[in-house]
Amino acid sequence: MLTLSLLFAWLSCAQNTVPPNAASDFDAALGQLAFQIAGPLEKERVRRVIVADLPDPNGKSHPAGRFLADKVQAILLRDYPTLETISVLHSQAVLDDSGPTDGKAFPNTRKWAKKLGATVVIIGSFAKVPEGIEIWLTAMKTGSGHTYAQKKGVVPISEEIDSMLGEPVPLPKTRIERAGVGGVTIPVCIYCPGPQYTEKAKAAKFQGTVILQVVITTDGQAANISVIKAVGMDLEEAAIEAVRGWKFRPAVGPDGHVVATLVPIEVTFRLR
Repeated sequence: MLTLSLLFAWLSCAQNTVPPNAASDFDAALGQLAFQIAGPLEKERVRRVIVADLPDPNGKSHPAGRFLADKVQAILLRDYPTLETISVLHSQAVLDDSGPTDGKAFPNTRKWAKKLGATVVIIGSFAKVPEGIEIWLTAMKTGSGHTYAQKKGVVPISEEIDSMLGEPVPLPKTRIERAGVGGVTIPVCIYCPGPQYTEKAKAAKFQGTVILQVVITTDGQAANISVIKAVGMDLEEAAIEAVRGWKFRPAVGPDGHVVATLVPIEVTFRLR
């Protein structure tokens, strides 16, 4: 069963922006952001922290994201030894496909982190802004998805750093509209085969509904998939895998042009 409905509540996160002119350089600004994330983790006395590759605004792996993840990791290793940060070479993780398959699919990233022995994974994203690079970081428990901290900051970018990245830092995504609001229509699924039951759920005769948050792009693809409601039995991964292959008739704005929209999707697993 597929349900598309309006999304009235956005994820609320604490936003602590570090203005570039308050930091002497890139390392100082990034160090301040790392401090804001590490503080709550030290307070909770967590151990075995890992930093995931930071995807670009489109959820794809990018040299800048790998560079930033490595820098955050280095700061945590150097300045916060009690966190016992697990060292990962993010560029190698991309090459040998050992990293999470989708930076925005929290269950996949958490599963990757847990496999490497982490109890907490730091995920996030980034985009280029006039002041430099805006970075979002979230520290999340690998087992339950409990969030310890969410922070946002801006780090300045020099010509030297820009040249190291190899590719331009991407700009933020275009605005994502709310389906059914302000003259925006609701996207319609035109190809949506049912998900595959996991062997674990089938053996337990388990039934349930996973709720996902999904961006339906202007070309009718499902992107930036995350879990709003989990049910266990590995059904979240099965739901994400199914929805990732669905095709939609995208929403249309009041001007008649197609627009990207953020919608919740219910994927129901029911034994027949």
